[in-house]
Amino acid sequence: MRLERKKVLIVDDSAINRRILADMLSPEYQIIEAKGGEDALLRIRSFGDELALVLLDIFMPDVDGFAVLREMNKQGWINQIPVITISSDGSDENIGKAYELGVTDFISKPFDTLVVKQRVANTIA
Repeated sequence: MRLERKKVLIVDDSAINRRILADMLSPEYQIIEAKGGEDALLRIRSFGDELALVLLDIFMPDVDGFAVLREMNKQGWINQIPVITISSDGSDENIGKAYELGVTDFISKPFDTLVVKQRVANTIA
């Protein structure tokens, strides 16, 4: 019997970034994509604790990653679903704010395949 692959939600307003991450991770994980914060919240509501991890872009139009994190805290989801933020802005202020909102780790853009795979694996483990 084949074990079901763990589900990873990739949230980024850039289709190219979602595709890059999906290509890196799809051999090991089942990938679910969301094109923005509102879409991410719908997917989190739908899949709930089936999600092993959320890779969350911070800066997106409309509902940004910080708003998603605030809602995940409000609903208690942050305690069940680990989140790694992804951003090209690695400022101490934004990384600190993300950690205060409960993220597990941070990955900077542009993506390094080894770093992404290792941080995802470590977080899910």
